Amino acid sequence: MIKKSFFRTFLLLTVSFLFYAAKGQTILSTPKQVIITGKVNHYSPDIPVMIYVNRLGFSTQHVTAKTDSLGNFYATFESYIPTDAWITYKSNFLVLTYPGDSLHVEFDGQPDYRPDVLRTVKYSGSTAESNRYASVFQQLFFSDPLYTDFNKKNQAIKDYEVGKYTLYLNALKSHSDSLYKMFVSQYHPDERSKKWALLYVEQEYYDRLAFYPKDHREANNMSIFNGWDVPKGYFQKLANRLPLDSTMLVCGYSLLNFSDRFNKYVADQTKGNLPEGGAVNAGGWFLPANIGDSIIIHSIIKYVPDTLLRQIMLTDYFSRKLEKQQITEYGRFKQLREEYIKLPFLKEPLDQLYQQTKMRIDNPNLYTKTVLKEAAGSSVAQLLDSILKDNKNKVIYIDVWATWCGPCLSEFPNSKLVEQQMKDRNAAFIYLCTASQKDQWKATLAKFQLGGQHYFLTTQQSRELTRTFEIKGIPFYILIDKNGVIREKGNQLRPLDAKNKMEKLL
Repeated sequence: MIKKSFFRTFLLLTVSFLFYAAKGQTILSTPKQVIITGKVNHYSPDIPVMIYVNRLGFSTQHVTAKTDSLGNFYATFESYIPTDAWITYKSNFLVLTYPGDSLHVEFDGQPDYRPDVLRTVKYSGSTAESNRYASVFQQLFFSDPLYTDFNKKNQAIKDYEVGKYTLYLNALKSHSDSLYKMFVSQYHPDERSKKWALLYVEQEYYDRLAFYPKDHREANNMSIFNGWDVPKGYFQKLANRLPLDSTMLVCGYSLLNFSDRFNKYVADQTKGNLPEGGAVNAGGWFLPANIGDSIIIHSIIKYVPDTLLRQIMLTDYFSRKLEKQQITEYGRFKQLREEYIKLPFLKEPLDQLYQQTKMRIDNPNLYTKTVLKEAAGSSVAQLLDSILKDNKNKVIYIDVWATWCGPCLSEFPNSKLVEQQMKDRNAAFIYLCTASQKDQWKATLAKFQLGGQHYFLTTQQSRELTRTFEIKGIPFYILIDKNGVIREKGNQLRPLDAKNKMEKLL
């Protein structure tokens, strides 16, 4: 006999699907492939073509495009919903994508200033018209002082108190509204690109609103204990944007960032109502580890009135835990997950991420064999084999980085410190430089004076490494035990965090 709960779940899924479809966009129950092809004129093989897909509820998906010697590239990914993606070469720009569609993009690889690149872009394929208008808007936006005047932005953050900064933001919003209206009146964009441009330019306002408290405190060297904070209710303007609807999915960049910023509104709602040991400052939580997860999850459920936004934020919370190899919360809050996360484009990938993470944790030997099998026959396989042989019976910590990656370089002083602390231990520190130019690699090493073993990967090796380890962003770290078994990998395994884990493996 089929349980009533089945019918309840089926009904909720059906109602959710029909509601969002009625709002203007179809949300698929199964993903469809998106194909992006193109040509980089004046192509340099030292620089990879990357696609960064904005995925609601998850970290950005990084796809390395297959590129030939002439600069022709090809990339695919799967999607349940319309979204946007960054095409990155020297600079980057956003393209609009739809499940099941194909897009061809051609641009000049010589300029590195984004508006100059955008002036050279040509589109063909099923979404060409919308993308042509989106490129025009990006040229306008990224050339405007609204985006380019970083000195004025930073000065306002540092000098203005809350009231004056709010007025400053209102003036910027008025300017961005004028920019958008000018775009619409002069270029007459189609509905998709018009909606996308509106959401993109609005997000600039919400980003600045959300980041001001933390950035103001840091710009003035204020401790979190000095008592300064924005007044309760400061983040209400985030809630004023609600409700969300499925027509907004076209701008994944905006919704992805907005859902993250909305955590500050939720935290602000809990101010003064937290148990002992918990606090909120500048829109950020400071919570005891033993109750933190429960407080955040229940606060999202209680204080996020919009169904779509609530599902995105809960999915994001659980996916971030899983990406850090933390699977306890996924099981602990199973009932809440199943009750509140219903949409297939959130629920299905989250379940898959859990299964993949659990497999890595439960079967590290099997996972290691799978990785080595994937790398078999490639130059990366030879590289890994060489690293394992040269460091036999050692705990190996691999740092995947690039010369242009700010977060990678910011961790180097910590890497150097951990190296020194473990210099008499049976540990090896390996640095793999990817997607970079060799002269810049040498200059970076000379600057930071790191110990360890250093490898410069070719463009092909960089792609093979990204595919083999499913690298979605750098810095990326891999921890291997004395038996050559991969124990953990990911962006979260920063040097200071990795030290304790290395000590346990030793």
